[in-house]
Amino acid sequence: MPRTSQGKYVTQASKVFQEGDDNWHAGRYDEARNSYEKAAGLYNESGDAEGEAFALSRLGELELSLENYEAASKALNASIALVKNFVDGQNTYGDALIKLSKVQAAAGNTDESIATAHRAQEVLTAIGSRDLLGDAYDHEAYVYLMLNRENDALQAYRKAADLFEQDGNSLKEASTLRAIARIEMKHKNYDVAHDLLERCRNLYRENGDLLGEASALSAIGCLRYIIRDIENARKALMKSVYLYGKVAHHFAEAESLLYLARVEAYDKEHGDFERAKAHYKRSIELFDFLGNDDMKKAVLDEYYNFLNRIMAN
Repeated sequence: MPRTSQGKYVTQASKVFQEGDDNWHAGRYDEARNSYEKAAGLYNESGDAEGEAFALSRLGELELSLENYEAASKALNASIALVKNFVDGQNTYGDALIKLSKVQAAAGNTDESIATAHRAQEVLTAIGSRDLLGDAYDHEAYVYLMLNRENDALQAYRKAADLFEQDGNSLKEASTLRAIARIEMKHKNYDVAHDLLERCRNLYRENGDLLGEASALSAIGCLRYIIRDIENARKALMKSVYLYGKVAHHFAEAESLLYLARVEAYDKEHGDFERAKAHYKRSIELFDFLGNDDMKKAVLDEYYNFLNRIMAN
């Protein structure tokens, strides 16, 4: 593992490893690759098998992000071989298995991906690593969604959410609850989905995550609109628009404004057509500002259809 003391890297191998992270974050992918490979070699020379495995695992993660699946698999399998039978390296072993499962899923090998996720779960259950075990179940659920096996995905997501809650990782718990809510909404289990989204929103708020809270509010607003609870849909979406604007996430703000416009355009009794016009226009302006011509055109078309509808009545 990269060695630190008071937040500073103390070995040459760990310093080179950090250079890999710095290069990756700066978009210098070739330099990052070289740094991880060099770090793995330095760990090998010092007899630190887990450090070498960790560096190779990070290299595999880098290659996955670049969609170099063959190179990613090679690095991750080398990492796994180093720590598979190393008692003190089981955490790194489980983490590398999760990453390998992600590579396999991205490459379309879903059966292999699920089998590898199960291996990771066995390893991580044995050492009681709840956070990584939650990650393994979360990824398994994602693969099931790829296969349209939504009931299996729900079971895996619920296990992940429970593990994240037990571990006190409320942000990961919130993200997983959001995924469960999407499936429940699709199944028209609106009361269940709403409770999950409210829990999700509270977790994001407790963590000061404005973007996450805005996302949860947007989903609540859309759910309320589906069941024709226009007043509460409006309240949730207005808060969502405000928070997205506060964090300058203009694309999501434009989307929430579009949803809010639809709420106000619902009918004269519950909505407000003048506010609907204003929200449509603001959404169009933001998509134009972002240079997203496809969304701009889609909202413009919807806006003109709305105008034609109200003029005909």
